[in-house]
Amino acid sequence: MEKYIEDGELREMYEQKAANMTEEEELMMVPVDIIRKAVKLGLSLGGHNTSEFAKKTVKLISPRFMSLLPDDEELKKDELDILSPSLFSLHDSGTDIEKNTSFASLLGRGMSSQDSQNFLDLLVEATGVAEAVEDAEQKLVDAQRKKDDAMGRGPDGQPIYFTKENITERFPSEAKKIEIFEELDKIYTVEQLKDMNQTGYSVLTPKQMQLVYGKQSPFNNPKLLGVYNNMTRAEIDRAIHSTIKNVAEEKLKFEVRQKDIVLSPIVATPLINSPEITSQPLILSPAVLVPLIQSPAVFGAVIISPWLFVPVILSPRLLSPVILTPFVFAPLILSPLALVPVILSPGIFNPFVLTPMALCPFILSPQVMTPLILTPFVLTPLIGTPLALSPLVLSPFVLSPQVLSPQYVTAFILSPYALSPAIESNGAMVTVFGSPSWLS
Repeated sequence: MEKYIEDGELREMYEQKAANMTEEEELMMVPVDIIRKAVKLGLSLGGHNTSEFAKKTVKLISPRFMSLLPDDEELKKDELDILSPSLFSLHDSGTDIEKNTSFASLLGRGMSSQDSQNFLDLLVEATGVAEAVEDAEQKLVDAQRKKDDAMGRGPDGQPIYFTKENITERFPSEAKKIEIFEELDKIYTVEQLKDMNQTGYSVLTPKQMQLVYGKQSPFNNPKLLGVYNNMTRAEIDRAIHSTIKNVAEEKLKFEVRQKDIVLSPIVATPLINSPEITSQPLILSPAVLVPLIQSPAVFGAVIISPWLFVPVILSPRLLSPVILTPFVFAPLILSPLALVPVILSPGIFNPFVLTPMALCPFILSPQVMTPLILTPFVLTPLIGTPLALSPLVLSPFVLSPQVLSPQYVTAFILSPYALSPAIESNGAMVTVFGSPSWLS
């Protein structure tokens, strides 16, 4: 891979990171490697050239919806789009599929150009794009203003930025703390600097510990100093790793607050009888090999947090939307769902078994190999959600229309349904057996 990185500094960083990957990082790379190898094998069998496959970006079942700008043609040359079209774009450029399925193209056939533009303006306004941008800008301005106000302002109203001198003037008691860290910064060893660059931490020498925690320091802590002075470097490292491991395995008490699971990937950590954790919003926190067992969730939203090998067993979920969260190999077994919308969250191989659903719309969330077995559902429409290899077996449903959601190579087996019409959802190779319909 490094031979495709032209920048020397980036190449060096890549090689250094690859040589120092942790066990968890190596584990997270396994499914990615499997998917890329499977795609490469498929392309080879199809007669495609795969000589430069390693440098290409692979997009698999990752459709792009309502894009604001067309894809860059130069970047597209280094991409492989597999079942990943750009649909319902807000412009009329790009490839054939992107252009033909754009709102401007679809609406232009029945509207004038002015009407089409007015509709697009209404769509942008209704989705709150402009308000969201303005709100984000205002929050940035407010945050900067609060920061400046906290630092204080000079006679001319300009913010004052803290230096050692003005901190000493405004907060005399803090001056000694600054001097301690200035002195500590001067006596780091080469080995300590290397450790901090590679692992993010290092261990203080006895002299440095005395400086920071000794009698003359504002951080004076004789008890801590005594403990660490009697430990070797290896013992300190083991204690740190053991503490982290015990927290992950819940052997140590760890109070999780509602805002704790943000930017916190979870790897190989079973959650069993842990409703207090699964009921917290999961934001920007991917989960890999994390079985959820007997862990019901309420208000446990999952946002931009991909799931891989996350079985959900005996874990009902209520008011827990899934947004922008692809999930792969995440079966749901004996886990009823209510008020759990799935939005912009494609999935592969996620069987639903004995998992009734109510008010769980799937919106713009394509699914592949996601069978529903003994899983009745009501008020669970499919909107812009194509299905493939996803049969319904003994799964009756009511008031669950399919809108722009074609099905391919699938079957309805002993699954009667009512008041669930299919609107613009013509698929192919669909088998219906013992599945009467009423008002559909």
